[in-house]
Amino acid sequence: MNAEDFFNQGFNKNLQGDYQAAIAAYTQAINLNPDYAAAYHNRGIISSSQLKDYHGAIANFNRAIEINPNFTTAYYHRGNAHYFLGDYQKAIADHNQALAIDHNFAQSYHSRGNAYFALADYDKAIADYIQTIEISTQFADNINIDIANAYHNRGVARLDSGDSQGAIADFQEALQWYPHFAAAYSNRGNIHQILGNYHEAIADHDRALELDPNLAEAYHNRGNAYYALGDYESAIASYNHALKINPNFAGAYYNRGLVLSHLQDYQAAIEDFNQALKLNPDDVQAYCERGLVRSTLEDYEGAIEDYDRALQENPTLALVYGFRANALRRLGNYQGAIEDGNRLLQLNPNLAEGYCDRAAARRSIGDHKGAIKDYDRALQINDNLAAAYYGRAIAREALQDFQGAIDDNTQAIELIPDFSQAYCNRGNARRLLGDEYGAIADYDKALEINPDLVEAYYNRASGRYALEEYESAIADYTQALQINPQSAAFYSDRANARYAVEDYQGAIKDYSRAIAIDPSFAEDWYNRGRCYSLLEDFNLALADLNQALQRQPHWASAYILRADVYRNLGDLQRAIIDFQKSADLYYQEGNIQYYQQIIQLIQQLQEE
Repeated sequence: MNAEDFFNQGFNKNLQGDYQAAIAAYTQAINLNPDYAAAYHNRGIISSSQLKDYHGAIANFNRAIEINPNFTTAYYHRGNAHYFLGDYQKAIADHNQALAIDHNFAQSYHSRGNAYFALADYDKAIADYIQTIEISTQFADNINIDIANAYHNRGVARLDSGDSQGAIADFQEALQWYPHFAAAYSNRGNIHQILGNYHEAIADHDRALELDPNLAEAYHNRGNAYYALGDYESAIASYNHALKINPNFAGAYYNRGLVLSHLQDYQAAIEDFNQALKLNPDDVQAYCERGLVRSTLEDYEGAIEDYDRALQENPTLALVYGFRANALRRLGNYQGAIEDGNRLLQLNPNLAEGYCDRAAARRSIGDHKGAIKDYDRALQINDNLAAAYYGRAIAREALQDFQGAIDDNTQAIELIPDFSQAYCNRGNARRLLGDEYGAIADYDKALEINPDLVEAYYNRASGRYALEEYESAIADYTQALQINPQSAAFYSDRANARYAVEDYQGAIKDYSRAIAIDPSFAEDWYNRGRCYSLLEDFNLALADLNQALQRQPHWASAYILRADVYRNLGDLQRAIIDFQKSADLYYQEGNIQYYQQIIQLIQQLQEE
């Protein structure tokens, strides 16, 4: 047998699928004819396409090209071998050489397009794919999908670079070339969402899921669109579908956690953030969101742990320093809160809200002047920041700049007309200036906006008490107690109002409730004792006054009242002793007039 016979034998063995025998036959042909380029070429094709021996294939193609430098298909196949080895530049060079020899060689356009695709040079890939079809329509079915993939991937690249319009145009082109491209519908839906076209986004995700019901990303992305529309039930259903298909989809847990947090299902939200972090322990945003939920649940220690971890991953997250500062402030660590505020403002010196947060911490340690400086800076950056006017008003009130506090609260109200707490605080400042009626008008407005603002009921009651509108004061204290029935001060002050209208039994009940909640206040014992005395229940009065003086042993008025009780009980000796104690206290205080009056009373008792 000659070389040609062995070559033909190799060709037939290859057709039969006996690749080792085919290689052996081509090798025999080469042994007989060392310059047999076609034998090297065919042996290289088998090594590459059937045996995946790309390096061996390249060696064969090299020899074939050395023998025949115009061997178009040898360049083509060597280029494919380089492609499979990931050497895309060499692949492109070989296809360039093939096309230089035969510019109508459609297969090299196709393969060169694949290499450009792998290098993310989608423009050149698309051009090569289209050239393939123009030369040979027999490739159209397969090339259409390749073209669609190239447009799709170019769209993804454009989306990543912020070119939303270019990306959406590419996804539309991809769908023209291949109308059943589920991922292209889903990604076009993502762009619609970025552009705020949420209904269009949902329609695209729906179409993607019709084509591929197991596309977890499409369910997830549709959930994001529903979330943006406020359709939380549908959003959760979509995330559930995504997680059913892919139980390890960290993003779906995270976004479902966001929805659950919005719905105030905080424990379920935390569970989802836990799952997201289990799957992706470096997800800074998940730590931040879980921290915010924990802070909402008043688990400030847990929130701080999450913020710590987020900042460990990325110490340049300015807002997280702000979140942690708020949690530290809630725990009473005001200095730590100020330090975090400093870090936040170093990273973002133009964040007005950061100055407000630091100011709040400074207020908490009594640094009201420092707080005002921070509020001033916040308002220099953003003079429409109602929270800065509101906070500065609190600091000004603490410094007894009551008119300044009124002015700042007024500014806050102009910016947010429904700012109930600002009305309430403006009312407080007006009261401190003696404007009780103006204060009550502000409390009225605060309660019109927020009927559950307990502070407004309480302060309006105090204003009405000062105006001797005792029944109205009692009504307001009652409203406050309906909202917070565990406030000793509310019961105590309502008792005072009842005392003022001579409802001593009602006052006694309220003082008793106040004492049951907090027995440490001497005033409640004293006032209840005074009511008992007026009702001539002197033994109970005496017991209460004893309790009052145990808690406040230098209280002249309490000694006088107890002395009067002793006198009514017929114990003049003890009455005189208590009157003498009160006289001594007044003398120590420098109140000579009261001292002399009580001394005269003692003398009268001694003469009886």
